[in-house]
Amino acid sequence: MKNTAEMWRRQPMYTFQEAAILAGVAQQTVRNWFLGRKSRGAVEVSPLFPDGIGRNSMISFVQLIETVIAAQFRNADRVPYSIVHSAYRYARSTLGVEYPFAHIKLEALGVHIIARRGDEQGGESLQAFDLPPQWTIPGLVVKVIHQIDYEEDLAARWFPVGKDNPIVIDPKVSSGLPTIVGRGVTIQTICKRKAAGQDIDFIARDLALKSEVVETVLQYGDRFAA
Repeated sequence: MKNTAEMWRRQPMYTFQEAAILAGVAQQTVRNWFLGRKSRGAVEVSPLFPDGIGRNSMISFVQLIETVIAAQFRNADRVPYSIVHSAYRYARSTLGVEYPFAHIKLEALGVHIIARRGDEQGGESLQAFDLPPQWTIPGLVVKVIHQIDYEEDLAARWFPVGKDNPIVIDPKVSSGLPTIVGRGVTIQTICKRKAAGQDIDFIARDLALKSEVVETVLQYGDRFAA
């Protein structure tokens, strides 16, 4: 049974279009990952994520994170869909978790999809999920891990351009839209005000923000103002 206290990250929040923008992939790709597709000759390709989607074809925050990580795998060294698909199934089955791409720390190394796991001596190593017996060197730092805050071992917040930048996606704030850290001001709001002709200093003063924060938001705004 799901813990009702954490439904904030499991409830439907993002359309396929919004998820595609945030993950940096095509909307059809996101749709295929959740709904599957039929290729030529009506050969069906099963969904990457087996749990389906919420009402009105919307996905949750943890499903968004899984989409983001799957997209990263696909973009790294052109990892084939079949490998990501089998890796997801293997990770889910072996680790016994509902959302393996949002629950464990993953990275693509060549075509090997790996996860950080503790060993009996308290250290860490990385397991290649498409080649289960193979283990890589311990201590590999995964970029995407540094962008995610976890609570109870599940993704809780995502800093899409790194934690040294003021943009965060938090399902508890502003319905999960990209916002300014600690403020709840959406990135979309700032981008719209700039497009309306307001200058950076005015926006900063009006919203009680530093001009540097507004400049950073505008730098990445086109990407995250979903």
